Amino acid sequence: MDYWKDTTECPVCKNTFMYSKVSTAAISVKSYDKDLKPNYNGPNPLKHSIITCPNCFFTFNEKDVKDIHKFINDRNYSKIKDFLSKLYKDDFFEVNNYEDKSNNFYKQQIVLASEIYSILDLPFEVGRLLLKLSWQYRDDGDEGRELKILNDVLKITLNYFEKALDNRDTIFSLFYTGYIYYRLGDKKNAAKYLDKLFRMFKDSKSPYIRAAKDLRGELE
Repeated sequence: MDYWKDTTECPVCKNTFMYSKVSTAAISVKSYDKDLKPNYNGPNPLKHSIITCPNCFFTFNEKDVKDIHKFINDRNYSKIKDFLSKLYKDDFFEVNNYEDKSNNFYKQQIVLASEIYSILDLPFEVGRLLLKLSWQYRDDGDEGRELKILNDVLKITLNYFEKALDNRDTIFSLFYTGYIYYRLGDKKNAAKYLDKLFRMFKDSKSPYIRAAKDLRGELE
């Protein structure tokens, strides 16, 4: 089976709901783009990496099911409730956490989740979500919207680089800053950030380092 069902409790309204996950055996990567965007032979697990409570519309990464409550406190809970209270069912495509989820609803989920993770003060998670959104527009063949979203990712990587909590966030920031400048035709700044990535993580075996070396070679 390509999918299996799981359940979780919404950390905001306490509603229990079901969602689909892509089984590990069904995940098959066909290729990677220059920015390590995976292209799959079968089901796309990224499309099922975000879930939405059908009761209050709280939307978050499925990987955070067990931990999302740790980031919610008295201060941001009220902000989340205020944000969710302004959402209406008529604003949505049908909420669907199952295998037949539409691409349009997936994009809508990313936008909602990015707003929520921003309230939770997790800028790099916002950046990763928006990167997924840019990838979906790439799959849609909409380069204009893809580049617009990549510009939003660039603002995050530039503004929050100094606030990176660990090497994972630092590598993400440097790699995608370099890549996005490359996509925007700014070879000078692309080289600057890729070279900084090499200097800081020259001994790292991260796939981002290998991808950065290939990308840097195109800037010569």
